[in-house]
Amino acid sequence: MKRPTVHVIGAGLSGLSVAAHLATHARFEIVVHERGREAGGRRRAFFDETDGTYVDSVNAVAWPHWRATRALIAAIGAEPEWREGSREIAFVDMRTAERWTLRPGSGRRPWWALLAKRRAPGLAARDYFDLARLGRGAVVPAGGRAAERLWRPLSFAALNLAPENAALELLAGELEEALAAPKLTLLHPRRDLGHALLLPLTQHLERHGVAIRYERALQALRFDRDRVAGMEFAHDRVELGPRDAVLLAVPPWVAAPLTPGLLAPDAFTAAITAHYSDLPPLEAPDLTCVINGPVHGVFKRAGGVSVTVRDADADLETPKEALAAKYWSAVAAVTGLSDVLPAWRLIKQKRAAFAATPAQNALRPEPMTAWRNLALAGAYVRDGLPESMETAVRSGERAAQCLAEAL
Repeated sequence: MKRPTVHVIGAGLSGLSVAAHLATHARFEIVVHERGREAGGRRRAFFDETDGTYVDSVNAVAWPHWRATRALIAAIGAEPEWREGSREIAFVDMRTAERWTLRPGSGRRPWWALLAKRRAPGLAARDYFDLARLGRGAVVPAGGRAAERLWRPLSFAALNLAPENAALELLAGELEEALAAPKLTLLHPRRDLGHALLLPLTQHLERHGVAIRYERALQALRFDRDRVAGMEFAHDRVELGPRDAVLLAVPPWVAAPLTPGLLAPDAFTAAITAHYSDLPPLEAPDLTCVINGPVHGVFKRAGGVSVTVRDADADLETPKEALAAKYWSAVAAVTGLSDVLPAWRLIKQKRAAFAATPAQNALRPEPMTAWRNLALAGAYVRDGLPESMETAVRSGERAAQCLAEAL
C-alpha cells in the first residue's frame, strides 16, 4: 500500500522541523514546498557578494533551556558547527556607563542573586526572586531600577516588546523554563546560522528521503467536507489522496487567507539586525545587553560584530545608512572600537514576531485545524511561550506528533 504523503508548505525553521520529526516515521512520504529559492524563511542567511560571506538575517543564540533546538542540532549532527560561549551575560548602561555581568545559576529559585556581585548595581535579591514569582502574582514594576535593568531587558529579549504592553504570562513561561534549565552554556554559530543549522538540516532531510521543492508558491487549498482535497500552486495543482495531509508552516499572514475561518495574530513588531566587519577585542563578551542605548544587544561573531534592535518599528522608515551610523556609535562605545564606520549590512524585518500583547496572544491557534488532514506549524501557534527560534522548532515537533496520530 502506498504510504500517505505529508505536504509541508514552507521551508522555514518550523517546516523543516516538521519534516525532520516526520522523517523518523517510515510510514510517510514527505514533500516540502517552498515559495523561495532557499530554505530558512525569516531566519535565512544572505550571501554577501562584496566579501563572499553569508550574513544572517537574525543574531542566533541557542539558550540553555532551548531543549528542542539543542536536540535538533544533535539529531542532525550539526554540533561541530556550534561553539560554547559563556553562560554569563554582560550588561552596560549607556546613560551611566556602568557595567556588570549576570551569572545565573540553575534551579527554580535564583539563590545566586543573594550574592551582590552577581546582581545589577542598585538591585536587591528580592528583585530577582520576583522572576520566579511572575506567574504567581508578582507585579512587574512600572519604573525604577528594577524595571530599567531587569524587566525591560528581559521583556525586549523574550517578547520583542516593552513589558507594559506585553502578555506577561508568556514571559512567565519563558522564565520558568530558563530558571529550571541545567547549568549549560550558550551556543553560538561558529560561522552563521545557515551553516550551523539550515544547511545541515536540509542535508539531513534529503538523506532521509524528504523532497524539498523550491519556487513552489501555494495559491489556494481546495476543501471537501472535513478534509483538504487538493492544492493549487502557481503552475500546477496537486490532488490529495484519502490518507494524505497538508502542514502549513508559513507565517500567519500567509496561513490565514489559505484557511477559512482561521484566527491568528494579525499585529506584529519589527526587529533590525546590523552586521559590521570590524573585529571586536578578543576579551569582548559573546553577548552584551545594552540599556538606555539605540540597540538592545551586541554580539561577537565570526568576522565582526553585530547588533539587534528589538521592537524597532520607530526605526523602520529611517534610511539604512543613518541607522548603521547610529547603531555603530553604540557598538564603538560598548566595545572600545574606533568611531569610524566600517563596512556594514543591515536587515530590517517589519514582521519579525507577532505582537506579544494579551489580545494577540489570545489569537494564537492550535496546531490541528477544523480539517482532519490540515495542521499548522510556526512560532505563532499556541504553546504558552513567546515567538522564538525555539518555539518554531517546538511547533514543528508538536505538529508532526499531531499529524502522526491523525493519519
